Amino acid sequence: MRESILDAAIRLMGERGSTDVALREIAREANVNHGLVHRHFGTRQDVLIAVLRRQSEVGADFLRDAENIHAAIDRLWEHPKMAENSKLVASALLGGVEPESIAPGHAFRRLEQLLEADDCTDEDRRAATAVAISCLILGWGIFGEYLTANAGAKHPERLRAQVLEILHGLSRDRPNRPGGQAV
Repeated sequence: MRESILDAAIRLMGERGSTDVALREIAREANVNHGLVHRHFGTRQDVLIAVLRRQSEVGADFLRDAENIHAAIDRLWEHPKMAENSKLVASALLGGVEPESIAPGHAFRRLEQLLEADDCTDEDRRAATAVAISCLILGWGIFGEYLTANAGAKHPERLRAQVLEILHGLSRDRPNRPGGQAV
C-alpha cells in the first residue's frame, strides 16, 4: 500500500512538481482512499519527504556497482530520471522543506566512498568534490536545456559532452599541498 502511494506521488510530482499535487490526487492515482494516504504519511510535505528519501535510496542503488568515481558520474549523468529528480529536489527545497529532513544522502555518500577509493584522502576535499559533482549534475538536470539555449549552442550534444568532461575533471583535479603532496 505504502509503495503504491509513493509510486503515485513520484509520477504526479515528477510531472507537475511537488507543490502542484494534492493528497487527494495521489490517492486517486494510487487507487486508494484519501484517508489511507493521510494515515500512512500525514501531510503532503511528509509524502514529499518520503518520495525524496526513496529517490535517494534508488540513486545509491544505481551507483552501488559503479567501479569508480568516473563510472558513477557517467551513471548519474545518463540517469533516465536525472532532470525529473533534480527538479523535484529543487521544488521541495524552494517550497520550504528543510534539507536535513529530505534524506541521509545515500548517493552522496557513495560518491564520497568512490572518491576515497580513487585516492582522495583528505576528508574535506572529498566532501567538497562530492558537493561540486552533485551541484553540476543536479544543476544540469534543472537548467541544462535553458543554459544550452542561452549559450546559443549549435551542437547541444557536443556542449553536453564538454560539460560532462569538465565534471569528470573535478574528480581528477587535486591541488597540491604546501610541500608538493597531492591532496
